[in-house]
Amino acid sequence: MNEHASDQQPLQARRNFLKQSLGTLATTGLVVNPALTSGAFAASSEMIKVGLVGCGGRGTGAAAQTLRADPNVELVAMADSFGDHLEKSYQNLKKTEVQDRVKVDAEHKFVGFDAFQKLIDSGVDLVLLATPPHFRPQHLKACIDANKHVFCEKPVAVDAPGIRSVLKSTAEAKQKNLTIVSGLCWRYETGMQQMVDKIHNGGIGDIISLHSTRYLGGVAKMVKRKPEWSDMEYQMRNWYYYTWLSGDFNTEQFVHELDKQSWVMGEYPVRCYSVGGRQTRTGEDYGHIYDHFSTVYEYANGAKYVASTRHQQGCSSMFVDTVSGTEGTATLMKYRIEGKNPWKGARRRTNMHQLEHNEMYKALRNGDVINNGEYMANSSMMGIIARMSAYTGKTLTWEQAMNSKEDLSPEKYDMAMSLPTPEVATPGVTPFV
Repeated sequence: MNEHASDQQPLQARRNFLKQSLGTLATTGLVVNPALTSGAFAASSEMIKVGLVGCGGRGTGAAAQTLRADPNVELVAMADSFGDHLEKSYQNLKKTEVQDRVKVDAEHKFVGFDAFQKLIDSGVDLVLLATPPHFRPQHLKACIDANKHVFCEKPVAVDAPGIRSVLKSTAEAKQKNLTIVSGLCWRYETGMQQMVDKIHNGGIGDIISLHSTRYLGGVAKMVKRKPEWSDMEYQMRNWYYYTWLSGDFNTEQFVHELDKQSWVMGEYPVRCYSVGGRQTRTGEDYGHIYDHFSTVYEYANGAKYVASTRHQQGCSSMFVDTVSGTEGTATLMKYRIEGKNPWKGARRRTNMHQLEHNEMYKALRNGDVINNGEYMANSSMMGIIARMSAYTGKTLTWEQAMNSKEDLSPEKYDMAMSLPTPEVATPGVTPFV
């Protein structure tokens, strides 16, 4: 027997755990609720009114996809911290094939830090949340408090207090039978669903180790500061490069890989240790985030997950996720298993960003509920715990990280305020809070 096998759950126990915890549709969290079978949107002809909060590129894309998903959906309100962002998004949406259902008049274009609440109060049925992730916990709570269905982009928080808030909102949404669909779109991709299902059904035996590598160039375009901008306005416009807004790039972007492997494992780690730094993106326009991370996650059953990512121009690119087991190895992005039970699946042919919207409206029309809240919160926490470990140089347990009191929020939200850029984190000096 493999030396790791005695430390791992028996394969049948893992299968039972996955079936019980993930349900019939393990990927999307669909719950068939008899009480909702004649719900408000069960009639396919009833119009669903949608509002968009966060009008950047991802928000604009999500709005177009939500309109394509169902012919009886209208975009009736938009909100953003900046009027120019909102107007650019609106004009781009009016150039699409779904422009006739972009029905946002001047009175329903809301601008400012409080724009999200005005949109929620404007009579929409469903809200698309696509601002920088710092705001996601606050915005999600407001939506659930107001009984709105939600499409929630990834990641869903930048610190542990935010994660705890999202988990609380998720629980309240379940009680209210409100749908929360996550932007962690790989769970909706049909080829990856088949790939993960093969692993869950013993395709590689017991899992021993997992590995993800995502090496890319600079990726996010930095924004040059204009003289008239305050600190707050500049950081909001250049949000990717500020940890309080993005969570750092390993949380903001690499979360897709962290979520795929968490889906495969069916559980979250007990501890992690991480290294990282800032070697090439060192100018002031790159804020204070790192440009590389390498993390080891350890699981209760003895398995280890090595996750490595970098954003450095001029370096080799690499994008791979593998899972090794007692009977074989799965290469996720190639939809392939090698070993005792060889298998080759089909490469994805459908747009997974579109599929998540399709499934959201299908559920609403059928009177069903999708709630992706728990995994979207915990997978976001995978990035946060790694960042905290790398910033501080400390090995952290999942419990320590989840109970962290570090709140990255500014003392207030004022577009004119002074907000100095934090010092770059120094391992061994930066404290764990």
